Parts: sequence; structure tokens; C-alpha cells
Amino acid sequence: MRRFPRDGPPRRPPTGSSTVTKLRRAFLAVVLAVLAGCALGVLSPAARADGDPGSDVLVYQNLFVASDANISIAQQVELGDLLTSAERGGFAIRVAVIATPADLGAITQLWGKPASYASFLGIELSLAYAQRLLVVMPDGFGFNWQGHSTAAAYKVLGQIAVKPGGSGLATSAENAVRALASASGVWLAAPDAAPASAQAANTTGGGRTGSSAGGGTASSGHPTPTATRSGTPAALIAGIAAVALAACVLGGWLARRAGFRLSVPPGLLTLRKLPRPLARSKGGTRRAPRLAIPGSWLAGGFVAVAVALIVLHTVLQPTAGAAKASAGPNVALQSNPDLDPGTSLSEVAPNFTLTDQFGQPVSLRSYRGKVVILAFNDSECTTVCPLTTAALVDAKAMLGSAGRQVQLLGIDANPKATAIDDVLSYSQLHGMLYQWRFLTGSLPQLESVWKDYSVGVDVSQNQIDHEPAIFVINQQGRLEKLYLTQLAYSAVPQLGQLLADEVASLLPSHPAVHSHLSYAQVAAISPAYPTTLPGADGGYVSLGPGQPGQANQVRLYLFFATWDQEVTSLGGQLDALNAYQSAAAADHLPGLIAIDEGSVEPSASALPNFLAGLPHPLSYPVAIDDSGRVADGYGVQGQPWLMLASPSGEVIWSWEVSTSGWPSTASLDRHIRDALASAAKAAH
Repeated sequence: MRRFPRDGPPRRPPTGSSTVTKLRRAFLAVVLAVLAGCALGVLSPAARADGDPGSDVLVYQNLFVASDANISIAQQVELGDLLTSAERGGFAIRVAVIATPADLGAITQLWGKPASYASFLGIELSLAYAQRLLVVMPDGFGFNWQGHSTAAAYKVLGQIAVKPGGSGLATSAENAVRALASASGVWLAAPDAAPASAQAANTTGGGRTGSSAGGGTASSGHPTPTATRSGTPAALIAGIAAVALAACVLGGWLARRAGFRLSVPPGLLTLRKLPRPLARSKGGTRRAPRLAIPGSWLAGGFVAVAVALIVLHTVLQPTAGAAKASAGPNVALQSNPDLDPGTSLSEVAPNFTLTDQFGQPVSLRSYRGKVVILAFNDSECTTVCPLTTAALVDAKAMLGSAGRQVQLLGIDANPKATAIDDVLSYSQLHGMLYQWRFLTGSLPQLESVWKDYSVGVDVSQNQIDHEPAIFVINQQGRLEKLYLTQLAYSAVPQLGQLLADEVASLLPSHPAVHSHLSYAQVAAISPAYPTTLPGADGGYVSLGPGQPGQANQVRLYLFFATWDQEVTSLGGQLDALNAYQSAAAADHLPGLIAIDEGSVEPSASALPNFLAGLPHPLSYPVAIDDSGRVADGYGVQGQPWLMLASPSGEVIWSWEVSTSGWPSTASLDRHIRDALASAAKAAH
């Protein structure tokens, strides 16, 4: 009689119970895998979020239109077909219809600035698309074509009115595309009506048209890719999953070939190789070993693979996404139209070797180990470039002793002034001689660098137009941020602080930035508001329609800075205006007030030294605008700048000297009389 231990003979689980257990484990494996996949899917949209929807969509298709732009699907299809027809005819152009600030994503500061947004969008798309780009906003058009002049295009666009409403924007976009194509010798026939079935299919889409988050159908009738540049490509994730599964299958097959068997004794997982004799059946025939993997371990394997994919997906996200996310809470910065919050980049900065203001060769690669702030400046600029220069100096000063780990570089963006003397003169007059390296070279050398950095430089009617780009480059030589300087004098210190904050985040010690400015827009002072500025003689100068108790009167203002003497005979012209001031009262003309833009002067001594060198003392007062708020409020677009304000503070005449030259005394007299007559006629 066979005896068993007290606990009785070993019990085999019933067949039905075994089947239920296996099914339960298999179900658990599927559920866990699905949950892991859902987690991966939830993370993906967040990782793919981008601050500029238009740049994502236009990489893949020719039209960006938001779903809430109130543009019918039929009209979107018509516009998309027109763009396709234009491309087939040799006139490649892509269009962004920006109906509301929300269509700009995180860069709402460019709302109402179609030309600026077109330049920004052109840079964003330049690595994937560098042809014509048209932006349509309710207040006008923007145009960009990397490496080409935009003057002719804007001349054509200036003759086209932008119609109100979503439908009006779409119609205006069609008219603009046809006009631009016609000006280039390409005639576009009216697009064929889209099939009813296609239009019906397109009416069901939801979310942002062509948006990477929606998947759906684009307005041009082409499928919208689900992956964007800002996230890990879906193909990469799928490839990793395929490799992981293939590795599991291959490992199992090799284990079987080698005679391994996976067994799970109570409390222990072992992998052992069976002796060859034991691997045979009773009949002596070799029995293939089986790889037995319990369902719970299969479920765990699924979860492990899914978790690994999620972690890898998160790690592979470019730093641009994190930078944009961190900038999101700063509402003041995002809503300031005078300040570019910056665009995150992640490419290797193209190397170059050019010549500095001392005639010495300089390469970008030689500054590895330092953070580089690289600006593209016109060596004869009197508009936005001096603001850029002042911001660079502010940024380095705000970093204190850590500024020694920062190198300031400038690259000449004036194809007509490329001599070493040009960059030397600019550096001297702006107090930058030993604070940066201002680089130049032959025109082909400069054009190559402009192209590498996607900086458009145009020459139109003897005027230079270029994108005021500032790049921050890390210690490893990679592009981190791109900023575009806005023409706002009061925002210069804010831009300096923004640059300093970015540099501090890149330096190993993360030094403190010695500035605590708000990024909210600085309130400008308009001609309608009475104010007082410090005078160059130590007193004060009243501006505006008049202080309390004073009669309102017409005012003539001249805005200037001492560095204007690089491109104009500033001293002689200021002296010549003494004649106008002397005759103004007798001729019943407004008196002149000069305003030095102290906010972008190289030093506090620049103006006194300049005035002391004039042949005669000035007979009119000179005020100092240290904050830039007056220049912004008076609409100064370049220097020197003459403008006439009515008694109510309305600007009734302005004159940019850098583009139109200095008016003679007789010409100035005539311009002022004509402006006063026109203002009086309009008042009646």
C-alpha cells in the first residue's frame, strides 16, 4: 500500500481551473499592455505640443487655416487647390491665414504684425521649406522668401485690400496669391469646384485644420501627418517596439535550440539546461524542449516594454518643448508685443571664419566652451540694430562676473558696407570696440553665413532690410534660442534681461542675473500727454501739448543719437537748424525741441562730449529720453527723425532722415506749412 504524507497526495488543479487561470493571466496581460499604450498615447500629444501651430502644419502642406477661422470647407478647398495649381505652374507658395491671436499659439506678441510673423515663420520653416510664404491677418499681409528681396512683393500686396471676416481673409489670400503669381509671369486659372463627396468628407473634421494634434484632413485635401518636428517620431517608437519584440522572439528561439527550459518552482524563477539524456522521451527520440512562460510573466514583460518605451519617448523629447512649456506661465512675456520671448532651437550652429573690426580672423568654433550671443547687425543701421547692440551689452553686464564666460559676436548684415572700417566705425560710435567682435568679410562669405543662418538681407531702393536676429549658442556649439529684436526703445533692458536669463540657464553655475525687470509692456508716452524730460544743460524740457496753465501749441521735434554721425553729418545739420529756430517765431512756425535717445547711447558722457564739439551752441533745447518711452510713444522708426505734433498731440507729419536725407531750411519750412494747412482743413 502506497503511503502519502499527512497532507495527502499532490493535488493537480482541475483542468477547468487551469484554463480559467490561463485566461485570467492572458486577460491581465492584454489589459496592462493596453493601459501602458494609453499612457504612451497620453504623453505623446503633450510632448508634441508646439507654440507655433502654423510652422508645424506648413512643413507638410501648403495651407494653414484654423478650424475656428469661420472659413467654409469649400473655400478652404478652393484656396488649397489654387496653391497646388500655383506650385504646378512653377510658383511655389504657402499661406498662413491668421484670423485670431490664438492662431499664433504661444507667440501672440506678433499678432497684428503680419510682416514680422512672416519673417519669424520663414525662419521656422527654413530647414524644410524656403520658398515664398504669405501671411494674411485682418490688418494686412506679410511676405517672406528666404534669400530674396520682398520689396516687389510688398508693392503688389499694397494694392490689395484685406476683407473682414474669415471668408474675407480667404478671399484676400486668393487675390494676393493670384496677384503675386501674375507679377511673376504665372497666370492661375480659377480652381475647379471640389467634388461634392470630397467637400462632404471634409466638413466632418474637428479641431485645428491641419493641426498635428488632430490628425484629420487638411484644408488642401491631403492627410495631415500626426508626427511633428517637436516630438519623437511615431516611426521611431514603432521601430523600438518592433526591435524589442523581435529580441524576445529571437531569445526564446535560441533558448529552445540550446535546450533551456523556463520553469517556475514555488518562490523561485530558474533557467536551467537539461542534461541531454533527460531531454529524450522513453522511446529514445529527441524531444524538443518547450519554453513555458506563465501568463503573469508575459503580462509583466508587456508592461516592462511599454514603460521602457514611455521613458525613452520622454527622454528623447527635444529641449525646445521643455523651454516652451516653462515659458507658458509667464503671461507678461507672452503678451508683450514689444518683446520676442524667443524660439527654441536644437541644431548645430553653422561654423564660419570672418574678420573682426581689428582685421583679425575669428571663427565660431574657437569659442567652444563659452556661451555665444550672435547678432546680425547692419554696420550703418540707425533703426533696430542699435537696440540689439544695447541689449547685448545689458545682457553681459547683468551677468556680473559670469559675463566672462560669454562671448558677444556680431555679423555685418549690410551688403553695401562690408569694409573693416565700417564695422570698426560702428563699434567705436556704439562703445563696443572692446566689448564684442563685429565680423565682416567678402560679400560671398557674408552671403554664405546669412544663408546658413536663414537671415534674409534685402536691398531695395538703396535701403537695407534684414532680419534683426539674435542667436544664443551653447558651449557645445549648438543653437539654443533665436530672438528677433522689436523696434521698441523701452524694451531694450527687458531684452537684455531675457538674454541674460537664457545664458544663465546654460552656464554650469547658473549665476544670478542682476536685474529684476517685469516683462510686461512698458507704457509709452504719446505726444498727447504732457511730460518733462531732463535737459542736456541740466534743467528740464517740457513736451506734449503743454503743461497745466500753458496754451497748447504745435510742436516740432527732432529725435537723434550721437551715433547718427556715422551715416550723416549730424553736427553740421544740428548747427544748421539754429537758422530755423531763429526764424520760427517771426514766421509763426513751431519751435524746435531736440530729443537725444539716451536709452541707446553708449555712455552718459556721449551726448555732452558730442555737444561740446559742435561749432556753435544750439539755440533750441535738447532733452534726454533715458527710458525710450517717449520715442516709442511718438512713433520713432529710425534716427534722425523729425515729426510735427498738433496742439492736441496728433502726429501730423514725420520725416526719416536716414532714408530721405536732411531737408533744407526752406524745405523744412514748406513741409511744416503744408502739414499745418492739411491739419486745419481736416479739422473743418
